[in-house]
Amino acid sequence: MEVDFLIIGQGLAGSALAISLIDLGASVLVLDRGDEDSASRVAAGLVTTVAGKGMNVSWGQAEYLSEALAYYRRLEGVSGEVLFHEMETLRLFDDEKQRIKFLKKRDQLEGWVSDACEGDFVGWNAGYGGFLMSGGGRLDTKAYLRVVREMLGESYREGVFTESDIELRDDGVSWSGVSAKRVIFCQGARGLFESGLFSYLDHRCAKGEILAIEMPGACERRVVNRNGWMIPMGGGTWRVGATYEWEDMSGSLTEGGKGEIEARIRAITDMSYRVVGHTAGVRPIMRNSQPYVGFHPDHSAVGFFNGLGSKGVTTAPSVGMHFARHLVFGSAIDDALALK
Repeated sequence: MEVDFLIIGQGLAGSALAISLIDLGASVLVLDRGDEDSASRVAAGLVTTVAGKGMNVSWGQAEYLSEALAYYRRLEGVSGEVLFHEMETLRLFDDEKQRIKFLKKRDQLEGWVSDACEGDFVGWNAGYGGFLMSGGGRLDTKAYLRVVREMLGESYREGVFTESDIELRDDGVSWSGVSAKRVIFCQGARGLFESGLFSYLDHRCAKGEILAIEMPGACERRVVNRNGWMIPMGGGTWRVGATYEWEDMSGSLTEGGKGEIEARIRAITDMSYRVVGHTAGVRPIMRNSQPYVGFHPDHSAVGFFNGLGSKGVTTAPSVGMHFARHLVFGSAIDDALALK
């Protein structure tokens, strides 16, 4: 079998790159392990437009968010499924100091925030108030990855990939009977902290644990955010998270992580709830917490698209197309995205 590009990993990065390459007329084969607990599959898929304690607009958001929404809407039109669920986020202030900080920088956030009213705080512990964020929502990551697999058809394979099986040639690469001009690694955290061609790169991968809870009676119109998030999934169920653990990269579930998330729930609301699920995944994070694309310094036929972190839903479609244009047409890679 001969293809233009062999893509290793069908997470957010690999999916966006594969679709972009096909759009540009290239042929691909995507190989994925099919792990149900991979970061992309267990991810909340959350898009929050004002992030962190500093309440800043996410990196690259002005450019990337509109392109990402158009990309997901296009796939919805092809598949007939709703993939991205738009919804506001209610951000609750931690204290008076944070409220004052927000008021001072509110003009910088114009277009992304609006004032909350008393009715928005019903059911939530909002002693210091808060504000509403627009433009966000959640991607149903499992449905999205399944839709992409269906679109790929015979250009998708599930199986375990071993780097030692790759043969690097002058005119490309060979793997298990497949010849390609280039192989592109889109393996997420696995491709950063495990031994391999790109394990020399610095990373700040972090495990995140997420709980699923039943909390009937709570208003399900919005995501609620304060030192963590609560995402309404419908029917009285919510996903709540997420922790950050920089030492344990196993993806295992812990009582400590569960307890940390439950403490956040109790800080946000006094409503009763029941835990019905517990998942974990490892975020692929590199310097500056932004994605990078490029090639191995010793092997020009070996490419890399990784480091999406917690903002992959927003950044993957645009960066995937940016890299695809370089791969197909030779256009320059943006210096901010270039793997050094």
